[in-house]
Amino acid sequence: MESYTVITKGESIRHCLDIPPEFLDMDLEITIKPVRKHCDFLKKIEDIFERNKNVNPFSSISDPVQWQRNVRNEW
Repeated sequence: MESYTVITKGESIRHCLDIPPEFLDMDLEITIKPVRKHCDFLKKIEDIFERNKNVNPFSSISDPVQWQRNVRNEW
């Protein structure tokens, strides 16, 4: 994520930020970066299931018990 850093006097940003009086004559480092968007994973999963509702990935498994044994033996 890209960010920008600015060094400026506290007095110069006093009009837009509440700066403590002791910082007004000091050089301040200010970092600006975008806020990460909240990702709605539940919605994404629901969309995936909706788009693939006609897909049955286990339809070729004739014997589920044997299939589970085979999968476990692979580990």
